[in-house]
Amino acid sequence: MIPPDKIQAVKEAAQVEEVVGEFVALKRKGPRFLGLCPFHNEKTPSFTVSPALGIYKCFGCGEAGDSINFLRKHEHLSYVEAIKWLASRYGIELPEEEASPEQLAEQSERESVAVVQNWARNWSVDQLWNTDEGRRIGLGYFEERGFSEDTIRRFELGYVPERGDAFATAALAHGFLPEVLEKAGWIKRRENGKAWDFFQGRVTFPVHGLSGQVIAFGARTLRNDKKLAKYFNSPESALYVKSRSLYGIHFAKRSISAEGNCYLVEGYTDVLAMAQAGVSNVVASSGTSLTEDQVRLIKRYAGHVTILYDGDAAGMKASLRGIDMILAEGLGVKVVSFPEGDDPDSFIRKQGEAELQGYLRSHARDFLVFKTDLLVDGAGNDPVAKAGAIHEIVESISKVPDHVLRSLYLKECSSRLGVSEQALISELNKLLRVAYRKRLGRDQVPEELAPAIRPPEPEKKERDTSAQERDLLRMLLCYGHERIVVPFQNDDGSTSEEETTLAETMFTLLAVDDILFDQPLFKEIYLDYRHTSNLGQEVERGRYAGHDKDDWRNLAIDLLSDRYTLSPNWREKHRIHVSLERDNLLDALEEAIDILRERRVDRMIREKQDRLKSGIGAEEERTVLGEIRALSEAKRALAKRTGRVVVG
Repeated sequence: MIPPDKIQAVKEAAQVEEVVGEFVALKRKGPRFLGLCPFHNEKTPSFTVSPALGIYKCFGCGEAGDSINFLRKHEHLSYVEAIKWLASRYGIELPEEEASPEQLAEQSERESVAVVQNWARNWSVDQLWNTDEGRRIGLGYFEERGFSEDTIRRFELGYVPERGDAFATAALAHGFLPEVLEKAGWIKRRENGKAWDFFQGRVTFPVHGLSGQVIAFGARTLRNDKKLAKYFNSPESALYVKSRSLYGIHFAKRSISAEGNCYLVEGYTDVLAMAQAGVSNVVASSGTSLTEDQVRLIKRYAGHVTILYDGDAAGMKASLRGIDMILAEGLGVKVVSFPEGDDPDSFIRKQGEAELQGYLRSHARDFLVFKTDLLVDGAGNDPVAKAGAIHEIVESISKVPDHVLRSLYLKECSSRLGVSEQALISELNKLLRVAYRKRLGRDQVPEELAPAIRPPEPEKKERDTSAQERDLLRMLLCYGHERIVVPFQNDDGSTSEEETTLAETMFTLLAVDDILFDQPLFKEIYLDYRHTSNLGQEVERGRYAGHDKDDWRNLAIDLLSDRYTLSPNWREKHRIHVSLERDNLLDALEEAIDILRERRVDRMIREKQDRLKSGIGAEEERTVLGEIRALSEAKRALAKRTGRVVVG
């Protein structure tokens, strides 16, 4: 159990823009930050972070919360895990008891696997540096590959001894359960139940999540046995989904964002070699085919991808599908191919680190030029093969969402291939029509229901005042603490002014007519604010923006978030003064309450009109008609103050 004061300390220390910025590339826009939402796929930023309010809000999908809520949703953490992550991030010590094996067994699978992976990382690193076998074999291999001590320690590379059960013995002695170790991918069990090390005799490459948590491992054998797979990888688990993970992303995300470009390589050692050579904006797909989720992960940080290929033409052709996937996400794509037989790692070892960056700049080619040369050269003089290559190239162009860029690619393609632009346009249109029909098939609108069985339309809520209540609650949360000057009349008829808060003024004005909110959620938050304020406590926005109740928190963030902010150019550049609500809080409050009163009076009039229609007696009818006249006069007076027109 984490003490409440420690939780509060974490909340106060956690800067939402810093926490979200660990996972999303943010750009400042006035008092807020903008970025691409990590919770849904979008091309135009609608994800905003407000440091002043300590919240984030996506106007596209509606996701919202504070730094703790963001971590829970993005990293799929429990509340306690999110608090621990932030405490570690901001150097806040949390009292914690050492978990027993029984307690570990009771934790969720994700938590258990995370504990194993962290412990295994530390154990394998210790084996590499502090055992004779580790230094001789594992460290010897890394040094032979040219990796410095700084690189080896930074990427937390490790070693598992040849013995066969060294890890299993140590982990079981530490109290881990065999089932959890197996789920984490570190052991296998024979028919008799005896455990053996899955990564035995291999150097290890920890795979880190965006937050830096170790989520999986890659392991390379050091034997020259062709029957043995060179690399083993952790199985998928509650912690690790291979198609959504990129090796090196935790270390590269800041430089990817700063450079606006991500280098994409195939293997672990390519990432290490390039990072050591000073190219830090690099990640690897870890030997798997690129997936949409991996592309979208890159897209959060950069608008461009540069794919690095070795000189194997067959391998490059097999990887072309990945280019189409990147194009479909609206990213710019360039390609760098190394001399035949080289990959980034071997190139650096042969040519030196100083040559790498120059080579990347001089050999980066647009995807169209690269794909055209690769496919057309492979087709030779065979017209059928050449036509097939052209179809493939046009198919890639069809994935480009930008119409202007697509048109430019067609012109370039026509020029390079000696094919008329109109022929390419016709082929492109065929592909676009097929894609459109597929989308239409998935999202087809159902046939219209026959009139006899058409569902009844919902009754119009003409008497609903939730819009007015919502606006008042918004003012309360945004400006409740603001000091305003309120005029009042003394007993002798003179007027005075008194400074108070907007919240106190709102409470008083609503109490005059005994008005409470009808909408239950609005009413709950309003009463909580009023009760807390009456106790003499200052009510902060974070009380609701970070509330444990999801409905309270989501509503508060929605009310506190402004999708648009007024550009300072209106006043500074154009000399145009625009009156803001904050500049006239008392007038804005009085108008909002008058509009609510007017709607309430209108509702009362309609209710009494309904009574007249229900067939009441003559005497009661006269009474009700008198009440309607009085209410109508009150409505006209309110309408005069609010500037609204009363009809009827």
